[in-house]
Amino acid sequence: MSNTVFRLFALLFVTAAFAQTARAADPAYLDPSRFAANLKYTGLSYHPGGGENEEHYKRSLDDKDFWVVLVGLQADGDYKLNRFLYLRASTSLYRDCSDLWAGFYHFGFRANWDATDRLSLRVGIGPTYLWRQNWYGKVKGYKKDSFFGDAKGGDFQTAFIWYGGDVDVEWKAWDKVSLVYGVIPGYPEVIQNSIGARYNF
Repeated sequence: MSNTVFRLFALLFVTAAFAQTARAADPAYLDPSRFAANLKYTGLSYHPGGGENEEHYKRSLDDKDFWVVLVGLQADGDYKLNRFLYLRASTSLYRDCSDLWAGFYHFGFRANWDATDRLSLRVGIGPTYLWRQNWYGKVKGYKKDSFFGDAKGGDFQTAFIWYGGDVDVEWKAWDKVSLVYGVIPGYPEVIQNSIGARYNF
């Protein structure tokens, strides 16, 4: 427990330090141009090892459940500390591989690289809390999986990871509106893809 508290305080300290640096560099730290928001369709998931249970996943695109279509949304809010570093808060709500509700909450940093005037790449990391409706008793053959572990009772299954994150590719199609593709590289469990739009305030 003490290790978790220490990590949380370390993250808050680093965040405050970066925010202080941004304020020192530019007093207009609440200027609208520092903010951006993504809304993405979630999406398409890839399971490197295929499905783990007897029941065939809903909306699977192949017999081994490598590729599965998900149905849901992800929303991201970005604060630009400077041109190279952002803060991001994210949430997601979708129907998972077995057609049950799932989602996550995330807060972390994004390293930003503007490759051209129109093309940007962001790589992020930070603590993430994941949840889903419990598969136990709802998915045939489900006893455990490689991420949530052994099956237990209750309405929901949850997990917390310190180093969750994603990769975004942004194409600036218009003045303030961009097209964005995102991937959560959760290897070896799942690689999740999403696509949507970004608004730069």
